[in-house]
Amino acid sequence: MLAVVLAILLCSAAMGLYVWLQGPVGGVSPYETVNDLYEWEHMIFTADQAVYPADVETVTLYFRNDAPDGAVRLSESPSWQWYLEREEDGVWHSMRSTVEIPQWRFREEDCTPYSMPGGIVDWDGGEFTWFCDIGDYYRTPLEPGSYRIVIPDCEHQNDRGAIAVEFEVE
Repeated sequence: MLAVVLAILLCSAAMGLYVWLQGPVGGVSPYETVNDLYEWEHMIFTADQAVYPADVETVTLYFRNDAPDGAVRLSESPSWQWYLEREEDGVWHSMRSTVEIPQWRFREEDCTPYSMPGGIVDWDGGEFTWFCDIGDYYRTPLEPGSYRIVIPDCEHQNDRGAIAVEFEVE
């Protein structure tokens, strides 16, 4: 019995070491086209800063929908997922997360004890704010360079796609 427990612990440690030694940058991003939703020219998607320090813990994202009609659904997924990517040689690469699915965090004033925001942004000036906790889901400090946060599975007027906001890390 002790041998089985030791073997399991050894395998777990070896897998953890393997993942750690792989490095933080993964394969080429599956999101070739971003920010191409219907009436995108009427929408604003930004981070709270254009440049972050390497030990950034949280990036605050703002989305504003000034489209003349049609709400924007910011995620089809109930898990509120997002992904961090890094640009290398003009190509976006997925960063390896320390957990399977990074999740958004919302402003306290947007939550009640029994519900969270729905991720739906009304037209004609609707706004939404959320937090991507980089330090909780990715290895920090980040290497200097260009990064983006991608929100997959967004929808506006039956048009689906990913949206992304770019920023620099010094």
